[in-house]
Amino acid sequence: MKLKLAAAAVVIVVIAILCRLDPVAYPLFPRCLFRQLTGLSCPGCGMQRFVHALANGHFAEAAGYNYFMLLFIPYVAVFVMMHTVLHGATKQRVRSVVEGRVLTTALAASIVVWFVVRNVAGV
Repeated sequence: MKLKLAAAAVVIVVIAILCRLDPVAYPLFPRCLFRQLTGLSCPGCGMQRFVHALANGHFAEAAGYNYFMLLFIPYVAVFVMMHTVLHGATKQRVRSVVEGRVLTTALAASIVVWFVVRNVAGV
């Protein structure tokens, strides 16, 4: 339980920092090592700017930084809810879907497709 609270606190602090500080304007935010080494955008490139824009209510701007996050955030939200709020049979039913073979395979495939699309199409 303490680990979950600590993890939640870290996430809240990071989101609060990203809400306040634009990652483009402050060098304290890490740059994508994959992009620096290859010149290609990884599936997560733009995530810091996405969170900054989203936390400040700029939804369209956020989507423009990383379209994949629109798919990924709901998955993460359900995953976190499953591990923190749900119990018993409900947790097991949700877990069988969220951590099931079909959804995890689809998510992995969508990450690969997003990587290719964003680098070929320049999205």
